Amino acid sequence: MIDEKTINDLPAAYPVGEAQPDTLERIAGVALGASLVAMGLISGVYYAFSCAVMPGLARADDRTFLDVMRRINDAIVNPMFMLSFFGAFALTGIAVALQRRLGKRKATPWIVAAAALYGAALAVTVAANIPLNDEIARPRSLEAVADLSGLRQRFEGPWNFWNDVRGLASVAAFACLGRALVLHGREGARRLTENSAGR
Repeated sequence: MIDEKTINDLPAAYPVGEAQPDTLERIAGVALGASLVAMGLISGVYYAFSCAVMPGLARADDRTFLDVMRRINDAIVNPMFMLSFFGAFALTGIAVALQRRLGKRKATPWIVAAAALYGAALAVTVAANIPLNDEIARPRSLEAVADLSGLRQRFEGPWNFWNDVRGLASVAAFACLGRALVLHGREGARRLTENSAGR
């Protein structure tokens, strides 16, 4: 997990207050923007489940509910989803390192907070949602399940609860990254103005 102590221990490539290379400034902005996009995508997935997918499936009978969830869990393990699922955390970490190299301390705490929040969302997924998915996937066929209603009850309520938790954490992380991007832009504009005035 990325914390403030780790940030403080990272060596800054350039002293605070000195003109920073435009290239590094742009790269840092791109990394932060990419982390914001990835976080928005993964937050949207959780939001869609909470607002549409699960409420819709709640109206289905037990067999249909379990069958559709098994199919969704199989289909969602694809490169596009995994890119945003893991990419959101990786890009946020890269954004922290780049901001530290630029000496931009105003944006950094917001990015660290985003990383912590999304780290919590990942932990919830691994510790709660995935084991529940595995439980309903364990039977080779739903025909072999004697108590479909019981299996659904053990899955549906807990899965919805933990999906809401990780969704809220991801949305909060998205908001933190948005704030960080605003601060990054302001600092970049101020630095550009100062450099122009000094010429």
